Formats: sequence, C-alpha cells, structure tokens
Amino acid sequence: MDARKEKSRAAIVAAFSELLREEDYSKITVGDIIARAHVGRATFYGLFKSKDDLLAKLVSDICTHALDDDGTPLDDPLVQVEHILNNLWERRQGVRALVAGAGSRIFADSLRKTIMARAAETVPTDPNGPAGTMDRTFLLHHIASSFVGMVQWWAWHNFEAPKEDVAKDYLSAIKPLFN
Repeated sequence: MDARKEKSRAAIVAAFSELLREEDYSKITVGDIIARAHVGRATFYGLFKSKDDLLAKLVSDICTHALDDDGTPLDDPLVQVEHILNNLWERRQGVRALVAGAGSRIFADSLRKTIMARAAETVPTDPNGPAGTMDRTFLLHHIASSFVGMVQWWAWHNFEAPKEDVAKDYLSAIKPLFN
C-alpha cells in the first residue's frame, strides 16, 4: 500500500477507534467516520467495503498485534496466553467498547477466527487425552470459542482480574482435554 493510502487508512482507523469509545457501534455512520478522519467517501470505500468491514479489519489488527511475537518466548502455553492478554489489556478501552457494543458479534467472530488459526499451528495433529478422540475442527473451534468467552468475561468485568489469573483459569479449563 502506498504512503498516501496508508495515511488515509490510519486516519480512518484512528477516527473509528475514537468514535467507538464515544458512541455505540450501531449509531456510528460512515459519514461520522470520514468527517472525523478528514477523508472523502471515495477514499473510505476504496479501502473498506463497509463499516462492518472496517470493524472486522480493526479487530483483525488488534488480534494480529496481540499475537505478534515481540521476542517473548512463546513455547509455554501460559506465557503465550498471558502475552495475548497483555496486548488486549493494553487496548482495553477499545476492546471493552467492541465487546459491549453492537459490534460484539463481529469482534467475537474475528477473534475466534484468529485464535483458531493460531491453535491450528500450535495444537498437535494427534494430541493426547480426550482431545485426540475429537474432530480436529471441533477441538480448534472449542479452544477458540473458550478463549473468546474468556476475553468477553474479562472485558465485562472491566479487566479487573489480573491477566496472569485469567490465563491460568483459561488453561485450567482446556488442559484436561490434553491429559
């Protein structure tokens, strides 16, 4: 993407993120976004298909950043989950707005897809325990859906629980599948 498009995309995402903290997703219009971003309608639609597409891409960006390897050794599942939760916690205002608002379904779907892709890379093809008898796609969906539920619970409780405790509880819930 050229520098001008990237600058416009960044302005649109920043404007949308600000609006999400101020207003419910369902009340935000493309007109509100482009006015705040100081871009034209054609620029918006040249980068995004719709407001829903923008939300899906925003969530994908949040998830991708949360899953980025910043040098943290991610071999240990606890460290990996804590790493993701730390990155979501750093964006807690935006995540809370997404989880609580009308965009919650798109947020949950995008997060679930991202976590499923990560789980597909990290869960062994032939795992031990009950997980070894399950359909792999069901197992990956279960892991991802549980993760989404955990993030939603954490956001609904204003991120008050320490991320280390949330990570331990999540892993305690899914580890029996692999023993």
